[in-house]
Amino acid sequence: MEFVDFRKHKRSGHLGLLFPGWEEGERVGFLSPHDDDALLGAGYLLQASIAAGGHPRILILCKGDAGYSEPKKKGTLVASRRKEALRAYGLLGVPPDHVRFFDVPDFSLMAYVNRDLGGRPGLFEDILRFQRENKISRMAFSSGYFEHWDHTAAYYIGRYSAPQAGDPILADLGAPFACRSFLSYSVWSEFAPLPEAAAGPRADLGVLAAPENEEAILRAIQEFSSQKSIIKEIVKHRRRRRSREGYLELYQQAEVREPVDYKPYFDLLKKCRAA
Repeated sequence: MEFVDFRKHKRSGHLGLLFPGWEEGERVGFLSPHDDDALLGAGYLLQASIAAGGHPRILILCKGDAGYSEPKKKGTLVASRRKEALRAYGLLGVPPDHVRFFDVPDFSLMAYVNRDLGGRPGLFEDILRFQRENKISRMAFSSGYFEHWDHTAAYYIGRYSAPQAGDPILADLGAPFACRSFLSYSVWSEFAPLPEAAAGPRADLGVLAAPENEEAILRAIQEFSSQKSIIKEIVKHRRRRRSREGYLELYQQAEVREPVDYKPYFDLLKKCRAA
């Protein structure tokens, strides 16, 4: 696998191009709105992190209760999808105890982003506790683009909740452990639009995978037999990733808590005249 920085026109065989300062043994948290989203949107990166000596953790936020195509399967769907997800990620090398289910109802995740929901808890503390206990040093989450409301909610959890894990707050949730970098992946739609003044593609990083990496994803997707009515369309959509050089998976670098660069303002200050 190769890693690409489209901004710097650079390619490398080292994961550090996507995760600066990468070290063997790191734990990457993949925030997955639904059970198959991290597989579909970040499956190459998942494989790459394992190949580079990492230990990924999959955080599945929604329980998949709305994904039934036949009414008779409504009562058993959640249990079926849980088993399917464990088998699917297991095929990529993720053991069952490295997959965490948060069991939020489908199409409801945005309501759980906060810490307190008017007297009942949201996901905020659960996410922080998981990050600290598992020492998550990198985080990948779905795009903020409105391809699905739950995907957008996962984006806000990644941008809002995850960075707090390194702060000296909520001490009963474990010792602070800071996440070193954040990436946003696209499941099947575009990334959040860039400002109108910005030029170039919306994704700024990529993973260029070999056919065998894509084949591993397709085998894992087949484990979601309860979703067989949509698997055909998913496979068809993934063909667009293929180039002459391999299969491309795209990312945006998520700038979280970037310090203000005051130098441009100092330069402007010199040009400002007293009124």
